[in-house]
Amino acid sequence: MSTKHMRTAADLVRFKAALKVECRDCGKSITLSGFDVARACGSDDLQSIERRFKCSLCGAKNVRLATLTPPPPRS
Repeated sequence: MSTKHMRTAADLVRFKAALKVECRDCGKSITLSGFDVARACGSDDLQSIERRFKCSLCGAKNVRLATLTPPPPRS
C-alpha cells in the first residue's frame, strides 16, 4: 500500500482530496474541495497557502490545515 504525499494544491485535485481549514484562535472551520483551493491559490505548496488564509470570523491568521482524503472504494 502506498502513501499519498500531498504537498501542493494540485496534489489535492489529483487525489480528489479536500482541505479542512481551522482557526486556532476561535475554532471556526471550513472544508474546501481541492478544486476550490487550486482555483483560489494556483499550484502553490500547502505551507505557503497556510500563510495566506485569514479567519473570516475573528481575523486571525493562525490556521491549521488538514487534508481529507476520500474513502476507499467499496468492493
